[in-house]
Amino acid sequence: MDFLIVIPVVALVIYGIVKNYSASASLAIAGLVLLSAAALMGEQSILPEAKATGFMPFDLFELMNAVFKNRMAGLGLTIMACGGFASYMSHIGASESLVRLAVKPISKFKSPYTVLALCYLLSVVLQMFVTSATGLGLLLMVTLYPVLRNIGLSPASAVAVIASPAAFEIGVTQVNANFAASQSGIEITEYFLNYQAWVTVPMALVAAGLHFVWQRRCDLKDGYVAAEHVGEGIEKSDDDKPKAPAFYALLPMIPFFLLLTFSKMMVTSIKMNLVVAMLISVFAGMLCELIRSRKIKESLDGFDSFLNGMGAVFGPVVGLIIGAEVFATGLKHIGAIDSLLGSAQGLGIGAGGMTVFMAMLIAVAAIMMGSGNAAFLSFATLAPDVAKTFGVPAVAMLLPMNFAASMGRSMSPIAAVVIACAGIAKISPFEVVKRTAVPMVGAFVVGMVLHLILFV
Repeated sequence: MDFLIVIPVVALVIYGIVKNYSASASLAIAGLVLLSAAALMGEQSILPEAKATGFMPFDLFELMNAVFKNRMAGLGLTIMACGGFASYMSHIGASESLVRLAVKPISKFKSPYTVLALCYLLSVVLQMFVTSATGLGLLLMVTLYPVLRNIGLSPASAVAVIASPAAFEIGVTQVNANFAASQSGIEITEYFLNYQAWVTVPMALVAAGLHFVWQRRCDLKDGYVAAEHVGEGIEKSDDDKPKAPAFYALLPMIPFFLLLTFSKMMVTSIKMNLVVAMLISVFAGMLCELIRSRKIKESLDGFDSFLNGMGAVFGPVVGLIIGAEVFATGLKHIGAIDSLLGSAQGLGIGAGGMTVFMAMLIAVAAIMMGSGNAAFLSFATLAPDVAKTFGVPAVAMLLPMNFAASMGRSMSPIAAVVIACAGIAKISPFEVVKRTAVPMVGAFVVGMVLHLILFV
């Protein structure tokens, strides 16, 4: 009976998100519908008796109130701070300084497809500090794209490499990584060092190698010979625009090194959390801006960029988390999760099989939605209960789901980073996706195998 209600509700949610309706509202309303159905069918009360309002419709919104309180005070603040941090680093030019400094040595290599592979690995490292997939893509289009075109690479090959590094959503300031760590019940530093890093390095190497082979093959199939196009695409960004000093490249790295230093791995006598680390970096940036410009008002106004960035993240990300949690609660209350797990166990699907299934579900959702955040946050809240049923840690389910979301986004023709980079290069987003699909699928298969061996 539960699936007769759940399937059409889930189908309508997917349809709404694909059609660009508010994902947060779609998930929250679907959750409220499922909670109401569960209560009316006598499956489970919306709230425990001690917390109930005495009137069932009011209980729905009291539950939402509890979710808001729970998420806003902890994870919500952390994710909003990540958004503010990224906004401030972009505002003072620190993100651009980091990218320019990293790209400079690459321009000395002349073998085009070797440079392509090296640039991909470099960009994977950069995305730990420039956490917006679209923001990093646009920065690389300004700095790296002319270099790649100048050595003879085709526009499609260059854009494929630039649009796909965010497939590895690793690092302590990434939204999905923080949410995965929170749901796993571990610190973000532990999640990064003990889990992400072990799988990311082989995956990134495989992706870089596949980019080398696949982009070269696609170019040759299109009749494009790199040696015949050396010197193209040498247009440069506006040199009259004032650029931040090179040492500003260190500012986005401060939170990463603070969390790494003051952790269980190194200094244990001093405690450090992500929000504090980012605030230290922001105030360090304000001090640098004061010294550079000698204008107190302008330097202090930069803090508004941090606060505005926090606010900008609330709706699309924190709101999505809240909506997704209400939706997940509805699925649990109506018994859909228990039915799904019972069916999986009846078919003999073990923890490994369920992990693969959850990851594939996220990947398909990310491709359809064009958003890694929307796909991951919509389903990640289910992972801890699923993992507990199969007797594995929550992180064993969440890590591959984390990668599946960001890799799916890199294969979506409606992803913002793909559309933006393709638009600048004046090529079709579908051409870009054709170029990113093989490296992403290959890296995901390798990562999935490694994950099953190491953690499941």
